[in-house]
Amino acid sequence: MKLKTIESYMNKYIKIWPFSGTIGVLSKGKIVFSKSFGMACHEYSIPNNIDTCYSLGSMSKQFTAFLIMLLYEQKKLDIDNPINMYLPKELYIDNRITAHHLLSHTSGLHQFYNWEDDFFQIYDRNTFNRQEFFDKFIKRPLSFEPGSQFEYNNANYNILAWAIENIVGMDFCDALKKYIFQPLGMENTVLDDGHNIIRNKAFPYQMDRNEIVRCQYYNEKFSVGAGAVFSNFADLCKWYYSLKNRVYLSENTYTRFFNENKNGYCYGLNKDNVYGRTRFYHGGDHLGVMTYRQDFYNEDICIVVLSNLECGNNYHIGNAITELLFTGQTEEPKKIPELKLDKSNLSKYEGVYFKDKIVLELGEEGLEFVRFNGDVHHLLYPVGKNVFAKKWYAQTTPYMLTECEDGNFEFFGYVNK
Repeated sequence: MKLKTIESYMNKYIKIWPFSGTIGVLSKGKIVFSKSFGMACHEYSIPNNIDTCYSLGSMSKQFTAFLIMLLYEQKKLDIDNPINMYLPKELYIDNRITAHHLLSHTSGLHQFYNWEDDFFQIYDRNTFNRQEFFDKFIKRPLSFEPGSQFEYNNANYNILAWAIENIVGMDFCDALKKYIFQPLGMENTVLDDGHNIIRNKAFPYQMDRNEIVRCQYYNEKFSVGAGAVFSNFADLCKWYYSLKNRVYLSENTYTRFFNENKNGYCYGLNKDNVYGRTRFYHGGDHLGVMTYRQDFYNEDICIVVLSNLECGNNYHIGNAITELLFTGQTEEPKKIPELKLDKSNLSKYEGVYFKDKIVLELGEEGLEFVRFNGDVHHLLYPVGKNVFAKKWYAQTTPYMLTECEDGNFEFFGYVNK
């Protein structure tokens, strides 16, 4: 069935997934759609509204990139020079790495967001110590030659934030406020340092089996430069127009900022072409954070999806809205049909694939993907032979388990025990 309005699409959507957040569409200077769903704070029954401020996750990277370009414009930094020229000596990395490599995710820095490195939801819960964090996770042998490959890596933007601090002589939080947020009148946009009060803040939630629960704690200071910015729809509209109208920097600097590099990545933004239109976009995904913004400067359209619940799919929603705007219709949201299996057939998938991180267990409602040392249980349901989908997340690609010769199964590259 084809749907023809954003309203009808979202009405169908929230019947399948309990989306929580704000959706806004700006077109030619007017808000053509805005609606909020769910709760900003379940504990006090405070609903989300158009003024609610959400964590942007990796959408934050574009602010870091823009501040680097501002310093480039002011000749305080050359993005083609080694970044070590702008870092304190204790944070030196491979001298071949430039600001351009970091901005475009082509530096080759070690990727520590993986199963083995014990950073995510283990080390990132600690008190932040910049030097220890750098020495333990970033100062590692390179994964590839700088400039030779694309690999999305938060470490690139951590380094950029520290370079900015060193150049301007102030905390990254204050630098963003002084050079971007205040000049643009973005009064509701702030970097979360774990202590500051954020007005109208949406707290992060996720699903544990069939219940909404608070997300696990993590220290936002480890996301410096790569995430941790909070904002709302109104402020993101101001940011959109600052980029569209190119009023802040010179044309040459904007050209470099928007230039497409490897894998379609510019500086803090992706670039592609959909429905014959040029699109700049970026998403953000973290614990309780699901965001997505698309900018069509030639058509003067900005589409924003902000969410504080790991449920549904921010990209599905945003792309459906894009299709509605440019074609007049889109497919209604659907859940992948379930393949019925009894518990005896499901039990063969049980096991510890990676201790405390990747565990499949058979619970009362079926197979559970157990995360974070047993704190969270994602309900899975079978959709094909050895193929499973999350009950509360609209996956583009369901989980595939590979059967080994000995009858065990491989999941995320690990074999169950």
